[in-house]
Amino acid sequence: MNESNMDNGRLESLLKITAQRLGSTPEELKRAAQNGTLSKLLGNVAEGDSAALQKVLSDPEAAKKLLAMPQAQKLLQMLQGGKK
Repeated sequence: MNESNMDNGRLESLLKITAQRLGSTPEELKRAAQNGTLSKLLGNVAEGDSAALQKVLSDPEAAKKLLAMPQAQKLLQMLQGGKK
């Protein structure tokens, strides 16, 4: 698996987990990020957090940088039950 596919897989995993926590779907999150309505979907999330999430979901390079961070790697492993 090349690095781009691995990053896409990680992003999809993160989207799936986030959607589950919000009672939504990954497709709804993507659509909301693309058309600027993510803050409505996120409800009580702080405005700055909502803007940051929207940037990551709509900017592949920002997502790639986020997923490369050690903290993101640890969080993904934790949310996936420790599996790689």
